[in-house]
Amino acid sequence: MALVVNRHRPALRGTTPADDEKIALFDSMLAYAGTYTVEDGRVIHHVDTSWNPAWGITDQVRPFSIVGDKLIISDAPGVDPVTGQDVIYHLEFSRV
Repeated sequence: MALVVNRHRPALRGTTPADDEKIALFDSMLAYAGTYTVEDGRVIHHVDTSWNPAWGITDQVRPFSIVGDKLIISDAPGVDPVTGQDVIYHLEFSRV
């Protein structure tokens, strides 16, 4: 399972989010779940369910590298939905 949230996610005004807050919360995260396989320097997430129904049941292919004690998984090039800039996001995990 992958769950990614924006580090600047908005705080709630109360204990239950209002409709406008739900939209902001939804727009500041992504999530999907399923199995994965690793081949040829890529991790392939076989998505069974996700936060965005438009993804459907698909494979998400991500290149990865291991540098020292760090695992770095990169995203495909895309456009940031907030800024409109071309971006490539990456996740970095450190061994503890």
